[in-house]
Amino acid sequence: MTTTRKRGALACAALLASAAMAEAQATSLPKPAPEMAALAPFEGDWKCEGAMPAGPMGPGGKTTGSVQSKTGLGGFWQVGKVTSTMPGMPTMEGTFHTTYDPVAKRYVMLWVDNMGGWAQIGSAGWEGDAMTYSGETFMSGQKMTTRDVFTKAADGSFKHKAEMQMDGKWVTMGEETCRRAP
Repeated sequence: MTTTRKRGALACAALLASAAMAEAQATSLPKPAPEMAALAPFEGDWKCEGAMPAGPMGPGGKTTGSVQSKTGLGGFWQVGKVTSTMPGMPTMEGTFHTTYDPVAKRYVMLWVDNMGGWAQIGSAGWEGDAMTYSGETFMSGQKMTTRDVFTKAADGSFKHKAEMQMDGKWVTMGEETCRRAP
């Protein structure tokens, strides 16, 4: 075999090997980010009690609610449903999907509710026992900056504080404690 033929055969073999590797990579399924494991404390069914102060979001009062949260969509998302009631107000229902974005190195939560509200908020992750999500939210026809702080308690419960920014200051929209449902 001539040198030119040998080079051609080697080039062809290298091209076939490269094509085989590309096909193997294309057919292998992506895996959820390992950071998704950090959302495990939110898994399960929860009962919540709290209060909403009177203010721009309504008259205020005691709140009760529930949260169902689980890993879904192949492990790429944590999905959940939230309901909350307050005397004299319609029941609020919402759904969320949370994932980890490895490019931005942040958790991303998508939220929609039965009052026309929606949000795309993000978090850097746990800082001690607290995880804070913040970003732009649309409620009652208004765009606002909001944050939700979830703090783990020693007894396994969570404290949740929802805030919005008004005139450069954080204003509490509601606070609640959520415990695992029996």
